[in-house]
Amino acid sequence: MIRKILILSLLLASIIITSKTHCFGATVGNPIDLDIPAKSAILRQQAIGQSLDQYEEAVKIKTGLDLEFVFDKDLHATSEVTKAEVKGQWFMAKLGVDIFNRVEPYVKFGLADLQAKWWQNETHSIDMQSEKGFAWGLGIKGIIFEFEEMGLRLTGDLQYRTAEPDVEDITSNGANVVDTGADFKIEEWQAALVVSKKFELPLKFQSIFIVPYTGITASDSTVSTRVRDPSLPGYDITLFDANNKTLHGFLIGCDIMPNLSSSFSYNVELRLASETAVTLGGAMKF
Repeated sequence: MIRKILILSLLLASIIITSKTHCFGATVGNPIDLDIPAKSAILRQQAIGQSLDQYEEAVKIKTGLDLEFVFDKDLHATSEVTKAEVKGQWFMAKLGVDIFNRVEPYVKFGLADLQAKWWQNETHSIDMQSEKGFAWGLGIKGIIFEFEEMGLRLTGDLQYRTAEPDVEDITSNGANVVDTGADFKIEEWQAALVVSKKFELPLKFQSIFIVPYTGITASDSTVSTRVRDPSLPGYDITLFDANNKTLHGFLIGCDIMPNLSSSFSYNVELRLASETAVTLGGAMKF
């Protein structure tokens, strides 16, 4: 157990040190339900006593993979910028510590492939496409309250995520712009309050367990870009640190576990209002 905590601490410290130019914050995460998968993939394979198994599983390592597709996130900036939006894909691995099925701090790392569009001074239509770049994040989620009679669980999640990918392609009014020093950076913070309920779906040979959930989010982003167009000397094309046009949204999703003793779970999540995004994910406990 001590070794697990030490490994996670070293990983978290290395991410913070190598990314010291970024600040901290939060965004939404998934899967939401803390106690699935129910079992450890490694401990189930070991011939150890039941009492030792229960002791070790008080603190478990959980890994996951999220494939997130952001179709539209409208942004708000200064009066010089209109119709700003960002979209793209995030491919993130997650490593967390599940403590007594109640609290789970975690870190995320992976790749981001993003695109920003906006109008500058209502005269230039800008389209900036990034390369796949390193992304990282961190957060914590925990059970706030359980309504045992109704079988409902109230969960909170706080998370932060950032990426600063290289710029691959820029167009201004459809014409290519060559700027090897262009900047593209995004930071996202989000908090979520979620209600979930676990159901058993009996099948012929075994049962499948599903955990539908829904909730509200409060989120913000900071998207900053800078482009210098050689055809317009001294004129910077920028989003001026644009943020979310809508700060509140909601989500709906579902965790799926093949059976009660499974070490794996799968997830799908839809987020609306503050953004239009879909996440497909999975998790495994060690």
